[in-house]
Amino acid sequence: MTASADWKALAGRAFDAALAVGHPAGVTTAAMKNLQAEPTAVIAVGKAATAMATSVRDCGCDAPGIIVTTDESHAEIAGMTCFASSHPVPDARGLAASDAVIDFVSALSADDHLLLLVSGGGSALLPAPAEGMTLADKQALNEALLASGLDIHDMNVVRRLFSKLKGGRLARMAAPALVTQFLLSDVPGDRLESIASGPAVADPVPLDRALALIADTGLDRLDFMAAQLRRIEDGTADLPLRADDPVTARVTSHLLASNTICRTAARDVLRTALGGMEEVHLPDLAGEATDCAKHLAGLMAGGSKGSGVWAVTGGETTVQLGASPGKGGRAQEMGIAFAATMHDADSPAGWAGLIGGTDGRDGPTDAAGAIIGDDDPFDAAAAAQALAAHDSYSYLDAHGQLLRVPPTGTNLGDIGIFIAGGSGLQGD
Repeated sequence: MTASADWKALAGRAFDAALAVGHPAGVTTAAMKNLQAEPTAVIAVGKAATAMATSVRDCGCDAPGIIVTTDESHAEIAGMTCFASSHPVPDARGLAASDAVIDFVSALSADDHLLLLVSGGGSALLPAPAEGMTLADKQALNEALLASGLDIHDMNVVRRLFSKLKGGRLARMAAPALVTQFLLSDVPGDRLESIASGPAVADPVPLDRALALIADTGLDRLDFMAAQLRRIEDGTADLPLRADDPVTARVTSHLLASNTICRTAARDVLRTALGGMEEVHLPDLAGEATDCAKHLAGLMAGGSKGSGVWAVTGGETTVQLGASPGKGGRAQEMGIAFAATMHDADSPAGWAGLIGGTDGRDGPTDAAGAIIGDDDPFDAAAAAQALAAHDSYSYLDAHGQLLRVPPTGTNLGDIGIFIAGGSGLQGD
């Protein structure tokens, strides 16, 4: 085998390890074994809601519950009311699901133990507009936030102000019941208040900071905002839970999986196999996909002149689509841009790059991303055209460079795995 083939196979094994450690069924089953008190009620919200709820059932818990998830992940589970809702733009189905959740938790008593299963996408799937807001207002706020340039944490700071469930309000409604939450993090830094906007987590961001974000980004010009800001000013708004609220003492939180945990699993595989090569610490996957990939490739090419280097990183990049985009996704675009930069840099023989989504689906495609090595076929002109047309899938498919794995039922961001230099695995 060539070094490139070695590195691609190794990168694939590392990615599989990352998916395994973050699989919602496995981590939920493990967490259920350590649960001290039997749940009397279950709510599962997010892209992994069905997989997590199924594991709870398989562990012998037959408590009634509600599941709110995407159309792709929706399934009926006996004894639970199952809602399919829209992501990333909230819809009327999410509004109905929110009403059902509010009624369900409001009926709990001090004898109840609510198991809350939270995964990525929960903010949009369970919109619950604040008093005085409509679904259309919520949709307008969501669109404005996506266009605001704010990062996910600051977007969620604003979202938490204008909800009946976010910012710990679900836990407040459930009181005096005990709440245990199992969380899968899709946000940088694994801040619990940002996962689905923290339905059972106190808001750590001061109100003045949230109001400043609204003013600085022009969100105060939205039609409905003036009335909502007046409610906040005159003290009639239902504000997020704060850390000194006694409700917080009745909530126990367990982070089961995250992009960080997935990266660690991938890193362990590479470290074991590549003990003699240097690990390079790359920045997170962030910003525009092509620009990020070029930057990472430059760092890998620059460090590969000696005995070789390897790196694992993760996060989520963005792609600014034109009027008539082709087929593809951010991870696929990164794969092409990484390869193009490595070829331009005249890097040493023996490099590979894998960029894949932990949900197993990159954009609206059946592929998780891209996996490319230095001795794979490469057409610089076609690659450039694919990036310009945002048609990465077609290029990668034609060159046998799509990364395909079964869908995982969750989303913990993207993983990037890179190896450069060296002469292949020992014994090959």
